[in-house]
Amino acid sequence: MFAPSCTAPRRTLSWSVLAALVWTAACDAGPPTFAADVAPLVYENCAACHRDGGPAPFTLLTYDDVAAEAEAIARATSRRYMPPWLPENTDVAFAGHRGLTDDQIALLSAWAEAGAPAGDLSRAPEAPAWPSGWALGEPDLVVTMDAPFDVPAGGGDLFHNFVIPVPIDGTRYVRGMELDPGNTAVVHHAVVSVDATPSSRAEDARTPGQGYPGMVSTSRALAAGGFFVGWTPGRIPTFNPPGLAWTLEPGTDLVVQLHLRPIDVEQTVQARVAFYFTDEPPAATPVVVRLGGQSIDIPPGEANYVVRDSLELPVAVDALAIYPHAHYIGKSMDVRAELPFDDGELHLLSIPEWDFNWQDAYSFAEAVELPAGTELRIHYTFDNSADNPANPFDPPRRVVYGRHSSDEMAELHLQVIPREPDQLETLRRTLALKAERAQVEGWRHMLSLDPEDAEAHFGLGTLAQRDGDLAEAERRYLRAVTRRPDFAQAQYNLGLVREELGRAQGALQAYRAAVVAFPAYVPAQNNLGALLASRGEPEAAEVAFRAILDVDPEQPDALNNLGNVLRAQDRLDEALDAYQRARAARMGFELAEINAATTLLALGRVDEAAATL
Repeated sequence: MFAPSCTAPRRTLSWSVLAALVWTAACDAGPPTFAADVAPLVYENCAACHRDGGPAPFTLLTYDDVAAEAEAIARATSRRYMPPWLPENTDVAFAGHRGLTDDQIALLSAWAEAGAPAGDLSRAPEAPAWPSGWALGEPDLVVTMDAPFDVPAGGGDLFHNFVIPVPIDGTRYVRGMELDPGNTAVVHHAVVSVDATPSSRAEDARTPGQGYPGMVSTSRALAAGGFFVGWTPGRIPTFNPPGLAWTLEPGTDLVVQLHLRPIDVEQTVQARVAFYFTDEPPAATPVVVRLGGQSIDIPPGEANYVVRDSLELPVAVDALAIYPHAHYIGKSMDVRAELPFDDGELHLLSIPEWDFNWQDAYSFAEAVELPAGTELRIHYTFDNSADNPANPFDPPRRVVYGRHSSDEMAELHLQVIPREPDQLETLRRTLALKAERAQVEGWRHMLSLDPEDAEAHFGLGTLAQRDGDLAEAERRYLRAVTRRPDFAQAQYNLGLVREELGRAQGALQAYRAAVVAFPAYVPAQNNLGALLASRGEPEAAEVAFRAILDVDPEQPDALNNLGNVLRAQDRLDEALDAYQRARAARMGFELAEINAATTLLALGRVDEAAATL
């Protein structure tokens, strides 16, 4: 790194003791200089954020930039606050490691203590440059938030989710994604997930304005193809490993969650996401293994609350990446893999000082082989005392598991690929069973805190409905909608259960309540229309199906159902138009083809009917 000199430091600073000790060890060269020693270190580890347009508050691209901050740099690196890198060294290495070695920290302290000498600036390396466009090159598709989002001046952190449709007309394979946060002055970090269902759109529609708030949503958005896609300061986007593209289907939405930190003036933000496609379908499918606890209940003043969880892997896997998560009062994280047959253990992750503000996902430098029978274990601690400067409450208050940043979570997500492709479903079944048990534990804990918690009753109702216990499912859904009459999904599920129980009038009541709470709820409108039609109320059914088409004018099932109720009213020309639109919206829609043909026959257009079939 550098050769220390015998020159005594000009002043003694507490953060430079290490540098002074190093100087006493060897005395054959002068102090480190910017040109020879500091510039390469700063450019490699700091400049990605400390640059024009970067998220850091000042640049570190010239000697004058760095010299002006020399003492601050020495302090921040000595405390390992900068560069932001939470994991300690363990048995595995991470790609893109941003931490500094002890020698590098000593060099920066020694340079500051020596007065920040410049050295021969003509021999200093060139400052790095960043592409003005996308780091991964010209994308195949870019999607953008509908409009700029206003970030108010001042106030606390905001978590906001933005739903962005992906305009593709066929299956695509994604080999890479890159997120442009839009305004690094206020975007602290971002996470991207995908939703192949209407659930995120529904949550967006229920919330006034653009997007919806919250760090954890109730939608069905998932990690994109099992990958941890997002943006944090300094993270360099990369393409997926060869053979690990993921499948993107038409109708999928992106959900971009932005962690926003308002500054003293109003700002706007409009994020973009770039896609890079390949013609090669994925050769393997990553799966996310989740460990954690949903019954967190931390008393005020508790300085060492512990959450443990474990899972035995039923099949051999290769681990590719790891993503730990907790909120503000998280203290430490430890993740280990105990190998079978007394082969010892692998220390996968150690974060002795968790910092919610610098959470990130970490890719292993090389895939970590974990044989079948490996037990994954997490040990997280939390500090809910007044001595924790990150505690958002003063005085401390009781903190429980929850979706808001002022609640707590203890989660570990491990991206893996089964070593044998035919064992994918075995792994998925094991993970689904564990997830269900964790959910039940969490819901029951929520009910211990609030016996009428609507989300908990809804969750337990979905399990009862799946298992065929319709009476229990109805009871749970009723308790959910009693607490929250506008809980559209609970009303919809209540309608499904009542229909299956043969209670059509009760089902109608529930479906109507669902569409009152959320008029754009397509499944509820569809079931309401179908039930009304079956009861001989075509005019009322028409209203429901047209409400769907107000949201999605080419929804094929709604068009076909609309054709049915129009035909029942002897409005044959209108019915035929609806059937033809349904056929155009879904190629090979056999039911719509038959309905169109029978309507053409009724209109006396025999040749056209024959051609339709």
